[in-house]
Amino acid sequence: MKENFFNDFIVNFYDKIETEFETLMKKEKVKKLSVLNLEVDAIDYLDGSKTPIIETVKEGEHGIEIFLKNKEMVPSAYSIEDIFHSFSLAVLVDRLIKKDKYVKVLEEFYVQAEELVREYLKGLNVKTLAITDDEYEVLAISKASGAYKVGAGIVKEIFLNNDRVFFNIDGYDEETITAHIVECNAADLAMLLNNIMFPETTVEIEEA
Repeated sequence: MKENFFNDFIVNFYDKIETEFETLMKKEKVKKLSVLNLEVDAIDYLDGSKTPIIETVKEGEHGIEIFLKNKEMVPSAYSIEDIFHSFSLAVLVDRLIKKDKYVKVLEEFYVQAEELVREYLKGLNVKTLAITDDEYEVLAISKASGAYKVGAGIVKEIFLNNDRVFFNIDGYDEETITAHIVECNAADLAMLLNNIMFPETTVEIEEA
């Protein structure tokens, strides 16, 4: 059912990825996976890193923790939901389990999510929907200006442009970020769209 789409995605992507990491660590009898050799770029320069390659995956006190290679400062832990570029996470897991699985799950999520939003806006007979009642934070990697821009902020508008779904995000650096749906962090996107389109249901994500 459409009402369960975003909840189901959280389970089928994030929860299962966490389980994949835990299973791999139990199999290898370790509490840390070194994955630097896989060279998966997290495309996240906000922490000051010039080389945001995923370096290690650890079993933390509150769940899986991911660390990026960072020679400039002490690395900080990311939860799996905090990885900006969701495809980086999917590629990492697929390479570890040697299957073409989670990239496909993520690709299908974005395709279906865009179609759901498109139908929702057309049902409201609008091309732009202002988000005024609540504040939803979204991490995004936008190429709208021609160059990649990594940012975070509060979603102010959802709009259609040539039948494609975009978001206007008020960045914390006071600059507006325009991002296509696929450029937004999948966990943030699921939370945002579920609350707007299906307020009777709740996407539950355990924070690390």
